[in-house]
Amino acid sequence: MQCRGALWGTMSGVLFLQGPLGPFFARCARHFSALGVKTHKINFNGGDRFYAWADHLVDYSGGPAGWPEYLSGFIRQNDIRTVVVYGDCRYYHEEARTVCDDLGIRFWAFEEGYLRPDFVTLESGGVNANSSQDWSRNAIDSYRPRNRNTTVQVGQTFWQRAQFAILYYVAARLARRQFPYYRHHRPRNWLQEAGCWVRSLLRKGLYRLTQRKYTESLIRNHSGEYFLYPLQTADDFQIRAHSDYSSIEESIRQVVTSFATHAASHELLVIKHHPMDRGFCHYGRLIRNLAREHKVAGRVVYCHDLHLPTLLDHAKGVVTINSTVGISALLHRVPTLTLGRAIYDLPELTHQGDLDSFWELPAPVNAVLFKAYRTYLYEKTQLDGSFYRSMHTAVEAACQRMMPVPAVENVEPLEEPEKEYLAA
Repeated sequence: MQCRGALWGTMSGVLFLQGPLGPFFARCARHFSALGVKTHKINFNGGDRFYAWADHLVDYSGGPAGWPEYLSGFIRQNDIRTVVVYGDCRYYHEEARTVCDDLGIRFWAFEEGYLRPDFVTLESGGVNANSSQDWSRNAIDSYRPRNRNTTVQVGQTFWQRAQFAILYYVAARLARRQFPYYRHHRPRNWLQEAGCWVRSLLRKGLYRLTQRKYTESLIRNHSGEYFLYPLQTADDFQIRAHSDYSSIEESIRQVVTSFATHAASHELLVIKHHPMDRGFCHYGRLIRNLAREHKVAGRVVYCHDLHLPTLLDHAKGVVTINSTVGISALLHRVPTLTLGRAIYDLPELTHQGDLDSFWELPAPVNAVLFKAYRTYLYEKTQLDGSFYRSMHTAVEAACQRMMPVPAVENVEPLEEPEKEYLAA
């Protein structure tokens, strides 16, 4: 099924802001443009510009404080009816969502798939805890599935991500003087970012050798007797925006302390490092010190690249802040507790008590409810494909989901429509 440009309207415009690393947004823009949709792209740094494509490209080199006013003018000037972003919690995107709300403009947010690795997320208004979707039990129970089936198998995307990231940060570095006031959503500069990716490659090989027998040992000796705590990335917006934790370290301290006090003496806590954070941080020393302090040194395991589905099959329970691993745990019918705000934190799916009570009596998963929830989640929010492989599938699905662009009655163009907006 193809989108039709007539449905969008030849005068309406779609504006792309920052996308995932790589050419995904450029391919979206080309696809939409070929269907008669006017596409626009605003770049905030040289990395954005390196991957950018649209009918109209603009660099924003002004300061963060001037961004909302600039965007509001740009939307009016160019008759923008839809704004598209990746990650709705970045500063520029948070402000964009506010501007869109004020002007009645449709705001679409992409994110990594709630169901991974073969999907991407696309929602109107925001994602995760900002989702505008009705996640109530009544909405899930009353939903009538379309029985949409996927045939896409993306597989591993690490090498594509690494390549896209290196090119992005090199391009950002080379053009840094042209974007002097840019505020990045991560605290590292280009050299630090590149160094982390190199270190990640080295550690990936090291852990493959040093931890290859961890899974076998856990299953043989402790099947059904360990709790899994899969960590999220250190700069994950889900932690910053949708939890009360200031850092991963803070959450580790709480989890280890509670485990030591309330879990049975024969049970283990397995803390799994996030694979995309492999070269960026390491919590080994902190975990060892906490385990010694609370006298559970032999019962806390810190691991990296172990096979997650296998770990879930033999876990007694899963603790997470709000990672999508929680959804995988529910799929495996593993009792799950969220420490932050998550769209799957619902009665009869996740443990509704506190952390201390979870170790002692974790609430079971209602498998019938989860089946209905997963279908609802998949058909309402997920696109087949990936930002890094099988992009064409996700691009076509995105077009179908976002069309037609709704008419917006309360947004009037400025008096000088021929004037091109420059950086503030």
